[in-house]
Amino acid sequence: MTAAYAATPPTAIPGAAEAIGELRAAGVKVVLQTGYSRDIAESILDALGWTVGQHVDGLVADDDVPLSRPAPFRAVERARVSEVGRVLVAGDTPNDLAAGRNAGAGFVVGVLTGAATAAELGGHRHTHLLRSVADLPSLP
Repeated sequence: MTAAYAATPPTAIPGAAEAIGELRAAGVKVVLQTGYSRDIAESILDALGWTVGQHVDGLVADDDVPLSRPAPFRAVERARVSEVGRVLVAGDTPNDLAAGRNAGAGFVVGVLTGAATAAELGGHRHTHLLRSVADLPSLP
């Protein structure tokens, strides 16, 4: 995967960087969680020009946790949140939605910028379905 991303660098979803910036400016902690290993995740962040601490508040990779997804507790710890009902988990796969439910997140948001369709994500328990991660700041 590292070679594939080196050959074809990933690009951010339109509006994602702005949405993350808006959330962070409002005091919302943003921790990215991925099923990729840390070296692959960091290569993606490098390609995007994003750094932990400057653009996002944390990164949790598959090799950081014994259970990976759907168990996002490490991301909650990295955000230093003790009230999981205030946590929003957003993702583009049914596994991401399961992670949010398993964590007890108050908001479990499916985003349609990945491979899953609205029908596929809608078949799994969630609180919201959004067109894009860029729409997250519009949630109440």
